[in-house]
Amino acid sequence: MKTNERFVNWTQVLGLLAVFSLAWGSPDLVKADVLLLQSGAVVAGKVLQQDGNGVLMQTEFGTYRYPAAWIKDVKKEPATMPHVSNNGQTIPDWAQIVTLLADSGFAPEIKQVPAPVIGSGNLKNVPYISFRCAYGGYEINIYGDLNQPAAVQIGAMKDLQNNAAAKTNCVNFMCSLLARPDARKMVRALSWSQRDVQTQNGLTVETLLPGERGAMGGWWVSVYDPAALASARASDAELLALAQPRTAAAQPVAGATNTIIIIDTNAPTTTAAPQAGQVITYGSYPPAYGWTAAEMADTHPDAATAVANNPGMVYPRTYDRSAGTYGAHRR
Repeated sequence: MKTNERFVNWTQVLGLLAVFSLAWGSPDLVKADVLLLQSGAVVAGKVLQQDGNGVLMQTEFGTYRYPAAWIKDVKKEPATMPHVSNNGQTIPDWAQIVTLLADSGFAPEIKQVPAPVIGSGNLKNVPYISFRCAYGGYEINIYGDLNQPAAVQIGAMKDLQNNAAAKTNCVNFMCSLLARPDARKMVRALSWSQRDVQTQNGLTVETLLPGERGAMGGWWVSVYDPAALASARASDAELLALAQPRTAAAQPVAGATNTIIIIDTNAPTTTAAPQAGQVITYGSYPPAYGWTAAEMADTHPDAATAVANNPGMVYPRTYDRSAGTYGAHRR
C-alpha cells in the first residue's frame, strides 16, 4: 500500500479492510469511515466529529480523539439520517447515545473521560462510561451493560448549571433517546427547580440539583430501570478486576492507536492475506486500555472514591458484559 503527501490509494486501503473484515467476521468494517494517520496507520470506525482540533472516532472498543497533526486524510461514508433503533430496549446502546449526542447541535468537542467508581447510592459499583462536551459544559454517563444500558444521565455543568437553555438541551436530548412516549412525558414533567423523582411502568426519571450529593456541581436529568440497575451492579471480584488505579498511562505517540485496525503501509501490500512483516493489530489500546495523563486530569476529584480498600479507582475506556460478567472488551 503506497501513500504520499498528495495521494492516498483508498481502493487499496478499502480492499485490505475487506480482506480483514472477512477474516474476522466483521463485514461492517468495509462500510466504516477511515482515517489515514501521518504514521501510515489506517483507522476504521465512525467519525463522530471533525473540526480544526482533530477527529473524534468511535469504534466498538470506545472513542478516541485524534489530533489534527496526526491525520493525513479522512474518508467518510455518506451521511444517513440519525435515528434511534432501540431494538425493543428502553434505553438505546452506548453507540447510538453518543451518535445522537454528536448530532445534537449543542455538543462540540465531545471527549471521553475516566469514569470514577461510585461507592454509594443506587449507582454503587455499577460500571459506566463518561463523556464531556461543549468544553466541559455537559456530561453524559452510560451505566451497566453498554449494549443494554440500565441508566443514562446528562448534566449541565460549570457555568451552565443554572442556564435554562442548557437544561432544555438536557431534557430534549434525553427525550431523543427514549422510544416510549410515557417515558418522554415523565421527563418533560420533571421539576427543574427542585429534586424530582417519577416512576412509571418500571422506569424512573429524576432531576438532581447542584449541591446535592452526587451532583458534582451539575444539574442532572437521569433515566434508569431500577431492576436493571440492581442487576448491573458488579461483584467485588468483577470490580477489582475491571477498575484500575487513577494513574495515567504514558501519552501515546502519533503512530499508536486504540482502534479496530492498524496497517503498516511500509509492509508488502496484498489483497489476499497479510504478509510476513506487516503489522496488523486488532482492537488494541495504548497500552491496555490506559488513560492518558490529560484524560486522567479530567476525572472528578471529589468522585474518585470507592471500592473496598482501593480508593481512586476508575473504569477502563470500555468494557464488555456479553458473557454475563464484566471484563475487558473481548471479541
